[in-house]
Amino acid sequence: MDLDRPPDIVVVAGGEPVAPGLVAVVPASARVVAADAGVDLARGLGWEVDVAVGDFDSVSAAGRSALAAEVADVRVHPMAKDATDLELALEVAAELAPANPAPGRRVLVLGLDGGRPDHALANLLLAAAEPFADLDIELVLAQGRAWVVRDRLAGQLPAGGIVSIVPVHGAATVSVSGVRWPLDRAPLAAGTTRGVSNEATGGPFDLRVHDGAVLCITPRTEETP
Repeated sequence: MDLDRPPDIVVVAGGEPVAPGLVAVVPASARVVAADAGVDLARGLGWEVDVAVGDFDSVSAAGRSALAAEVADVRVHPMAKDATDLELALEVAAELAPANPAPGRRVLVLGLDGGRPDHALANLLLAAAEPFADLDIELVLAQGRAWVVRDRLAGQLPAGGIVSIVPVHGAATVSVSGVRWPLDRAPLAAGTTRGVSNEATGGPFDLRVHDGAVLCITPRTEETP
C-alpha cells in the first residue's frame, strides 16, 4: 500500500468536522459512503454522497432534507442494533469494492473523532477487523493519520515525524526501515508498546507485516500540515 495513493472509496463517519486541509486529495471518481451524521460532514466538505447508512438519529435537519433530495441509496437501520453506524458503512465499502486484489479497494475513513473514547477505540479496532481485511484502509484522525497494514506500507514520511506501530487483534511480526530504530522481523506481542514512538529519518519509509495486523499511526504535530 502506498502512503499517499488517492482513495477509491471514502467513508465519512459522524464525528467532529474535519478541516479540508487534513483530508487527502479525493478524486471525483471516488464513491462516498456516509454514516448517519457523516452526511453533514460530507456535505460540509463539498462531496456528493453515493450511499447513506445508519439509524440517522444524529443527522441535522438539513442533512435529512439532503438525504431525500440528493442521495439515491439510503439504507435505514433501527436505533437498537448490534453494530455502530461506521461498521455498517464499512460493510457498504466492502460491498462497493471490486473483487480484484488491489485496484479500487483503497478506503479513506474520516469523522471518527466525536468525543467518545469508547467509540474511538472500538472504531479503530473495527477498521482492522477480519471482515475488512481485503480493504486498504487509511484513517484521518483529529490528531494524526493511521493505516491498517497487513502486508506492506511504503512511501515518504517527513524527517523527525513520529511513527508508531501497534499490533491489533493479536501478535504481529514486522520489519520497518526509514526510521531511527529499524526492525527486522521483530515480534510484537499483543498489547506491547515496543513499536510506539519511532522516528522517521526522511528517507523512503517501508513497513512490512509478515504476519498479523498493525495500525501504523503518525500523530500530528505543530509542524505537520
